[in-house]
Formats: sequence, structure tokens, C-alpha cells
Amino acid sequence: MLTLIGAALLVAGCSTGPDLDTLATGSVPPSAYAREPVPKGIAPDDWAAARTALAEALREKQAAPSVPWENYASATRGTVTPLGETGDDGKCREFLMSFVREKQEDWLQGEACRAGKSGWKVDQARLLDR
Repeated sequence: MLTLIGAALLVAGCSTGPDLDTLATGSVPPSAYAREPVPKGIAPDDWAAARTALAEALREKQAAPSVPWENYASATRGTVTPLGETGDDGKCREFLMSFVREKQEDWLQGEACRAGKSGWKVDQARLLDR
């Protein structure tokens, strides 16, 4: 009987753990990006997923390999590629971001600048013409 109660408690404990779909990774919480406007033509949830990958890609001091991202809810995925510094002070960097869903692919070009301890703020972002 004691074994059954113990097993029931173990099984019940599995359903009360954290919701892994809502946990965020990275040094800057997604709520910090809420102050940035979502670029025109990009879904807010896709932007949040891509923006997290952008923060990771910009951690490197120089242009780095592309960082993949995916929004499972919208079946959209892509990559973020930092291109290099802009200006003389080295506080801003250009990037390219892809958005792929079904048979459609869009590219967004932008610039992000250091925003103190909170990471990077996207100052410019626009979808490229096809």
C-alpha cells in the first residue's frame, strides 16, 4: 500500500514541474525586447524567437557564424547572421535575419546598438525587397 502511495506521488509530481515551453534562455529576458517595435511584416512571436537568437549572435565581438532560431507555434524558422560593426565607435552592428515558413522566405536587414547592461537594442530593421 505504501508503495502505491509513493508511486502516485511520484507520478503526480511529474505533472507539476515547470512549463518548459515558457522558459527562456539567454542573458536578456524576452520582456526586455517588448520595448522595441516589431518590424513591419514580421509576426510578433516570430520576432521574439529571432530576437533571442540575435542577442546570442551579437555576443561575439566580430562577425560570427549564423545562429538558428525556430518558432514551433507558427512553423517559422530562420537564422541570424551578424555582419560587422558600423560607425567608428564599434557600438553598433549590422545583421541579417531570415524568416522561412512553408515555401516563403523573407530576409530582414538591421542594425543593433549596445544598450548598456541590458544588451543590444535594434535601432533599424527592414524587410528586404524580393
